[in-house]
Amino acid sequence: MPEGVGYASTNVVAAAGLDLNYVEDRVFAYSGLQAATTAVKTYLEFQTGAKTIVGTLQVNGPVDDDDPTVGAASASEVLLNGVKIALLKTDSDQEDMPASNTMKVVLPPYTNFLATMVDNANQGDRYGSMSFTGKVI
Repeated sequence: MPEGVGYASTNVVAAAGLDLNYVEDRVFAYSGLQAATTAVKTYLEFQTGAKTIVGTLQVNGPVDDDDPTVGAASASEVLLNGVKIALLKTDSDQEDMPASNTMKVVLPPYTNFLATMVDNANQGDRYGSMSFTGKVI
């Protein structure tokens, strides 16, 4: 599992994966900043609990932390239970496409969620991120 920024809650509505956090009827997962790489890198990975979740995935393409005019083009895959359901492209390099992309997602109970990103450059000072926020229904 990737390292992410999390919050341990005692208000668990359903069983939580390592990177999906439950606070009452809300859920969230944050990847934290990760450096651009031409290798496929896991940003978010978790399993949902016993209830359906309706949420939004936000993908943020890498941007240089010292120069916002420098970035990278990225492709992010979203898989549910090992099945690819989406391929999202961001471009913070040429900026001929959005540098950030969002996607609405319905996650059935006990679903394995995986979101990865690959970039067009290996740049240790260009950082991308992902977040997932939603509601348990």
